Amino acid sequence: MQVVIREYSIRDFNEVLEIDKEAFNPRNPSFDMFVYLTYCNDLLVADIGNKVVGYVVTMDVDKTTGKIVSIAVRKEFRRHGIGEALLREAIKRLRARGKKKVALEVRVSNEPALELYKKLGFKIVDTIPGYYSDGEDAYYMVLAINEQ
Repeated sequence: MQVVIREYSIRDFNEVLEIDKEAFNPRNPSFDMFVYLTYCNDLLVADIGNKVVGYVVTMDVDKTTGKIVSIAVRKEFRRHGIGEALLREAIKRLRARGKKKVALEVRVSNEPALELYKKLGFKIVDTIPGYYSDGEDAYYMVLAINEQ
């Protein structure tokens, strides 16, 4: 399974919408995509044989901080390193833009995501009560990017 992490293209729009809806239903994926394309710095996709199987969106928070706005992988492709590959490329690009840290929010119940983020060095620095529309709390996590 050859995974290529590449820049988003308009031809990926419908597949990214499908992935977003599958991962985050009942959010409004078309509105989310509008926001991603308008305000975010990078939208990368994971591509296997011309099929988009995941995406990651980043933005600059300020001069030294970048943020993982959203990341998702199709259910049938999870637990195969695709999310990790997307995150590593996103972090690499944030570092190249001069960021010293990367932040994100994650559901406190999302054990697979927490496991991945911790594996890559993210630390829980705060809990945000009622962050999600269903009332679930979020962990605010931060990764210090080392100069390498």
